[in-house]
Amino acid sequence: MESTFKKSIVSGLFWSFMGKSGYLIIGLITNVVLTRLLSPFDFGRVGIVMFFIIISKVLTESGLGGALIRKTETTEEDYSTVFIFNLVISIVLMLLLIIFSEQIAIFYKDPQLKYILIASSSVLLINAFQITQNVKLIRDLKFKKKARYEIISIFIASTLGITLAVYGAGVWAIVVMQVTTALTLTLLLWVFEGTLKKITFSRSSFRSLYKFGFNTTLASVINSAFENIYQLILGRYFEISQAGFFYQGKKLQEIPIGLIKSTTLGVVFTSLSQVQNDPKEFNYLYSRIIRVLTVIVGLICLLVYFYAENIILLLYGVKWIESIFYMKILIIASFFYMQEMFNRIIFKVYDKTEKILYLEVIKKIIQSITVVIGVVYMDIKIILYGYLITSVISFLINYFVSSKITNNYSYSELLMIFKVIGISIGTVMVGELFSLLLNLESFELFILIPFMVIIFMISIHIFRVLDVKKEVSTLLRLVKSKKGVDIIE
Repeated sequence: MESTFKKSIVSGLFWSFMGKSGYLIIGLITNVVLTRLLSPFDFGRVGIVMFFIIISKVLTESGLGGALIRKTETTEEDYSTVFIFNLVISIVLMLLLIIFSEQIAIFYKDPQLKYILIASSSVLLINAFQITQNVKLIRDLKFKKKARYEIISIFIASTLGITLAVYGAGVWAIVVMQVTTALTLTLLLWVFEGTLKKITFSRSSFRSLYKFGFNTTLASVINSAFENIYQLILGRYFEISQAGFFYQGKKLQEIPIGLIKSTTLGVVFTSLSQVQNDPKEFNYLYSRIIRVLTVIVGLICLLVYFYAENIILLLYGVKWIESIFYMKILIIASFFYMQEMFNRIIFKVYDKTEKILYLEVIKKIIQSITVVIGVVYMDIKIILYGYLITSVISFLINYFVSSKITNNYSYSELLMIFKVIGISIGTVMVGELFSLLLNLESFELFILIPFMVIIFMISIHIFRVLDVKKEVSTLLRLVKSKKGVDIIE
């Protein structure tokens, strides 16, 4: 059993990673081109509008997708029930956004926000027609097909968006690109994955699924609201252009972290759900997977932090230099955020989603205090450092609570995480020292990348965080295994 699940996990991770990498690379190239053509003010507008769209997306999905993935056996009735619920909620939320769009525009003293929000709200309705097909692909670990659809959709939308920006469409180039991405993906899923075999709403099915989805939805709404509320605050109490700087700093930081999150969490959750009745097997696989992922996240975060200035200047140019501060703080917080996401897998697998909601409430109370203080003193740094402190506290709370669920609490795992943190800090300091000794400036610093990676990986081995050679050889064997690939075809 262990071998089979390892193969399914590795194979799923591989194709999920490849697909998401392609999607993000196209998205990054498109974003780089658009930042050269558009202004921080344009992206500030988008950042404000995306707050409302993201929250609405969470509400429309309502955690029912995760409930379907977790369910041992699903029926067409389950899929139909989720589709109908999702469609109704999407229509309601889209209408609410349209109704309140004018008030939102008045609040930010920008009349154009009304029309941007109305147009963007159509994404909610479009997405309602793709949730069940997406869930089926994930349940069957068909990440290769899923990746193919996503890459095609983002490529078509990006081409259209850049063309419109070149011809002076301004912020509307971004809006059209987002709508086109959703529409193209939905059409591909319906054409190649088929439609629902029957349309029916089952109350019993809804109740069983909603029990799981209710708590995760509320937690996700709260989390998404506070993750994106900074754009609203910066746009209202400071300047809309500051919301643009934050939006782009966050967007770049989310590329590596988002890649890991999107390619690993779904695969790990799906695979570990299948061994939830074997505590020993679950704890063994979970610990081993998280150890590897923690090392990967640590390495990525330290490199992004060290090269934040170079990345911003290289990709976006001097006019986006204010995004550097945001990017550095956010990438540090991302390390603790990812640890929190790893812990949430335990809550979801063992159907303890009410704890996710409970812990989110505690986290947001702390976060709210830091936000209020920052607004009162009109200090952006207080707001961002408060976000970082909240992320650390939240991770620690989640770790201890999740450990009790699995009865697998030990200081060794927590020590491993802090070892990675210490090694990352040490590697950055070594990089700074060598940049001074060699008098490296600007993009000359990139020659240190191989050196910093080597220092990090050697330290990981010396401090017994991970047996790198053993883990790499194991992963390579599993990836090459034909049987492992067949699982997701």
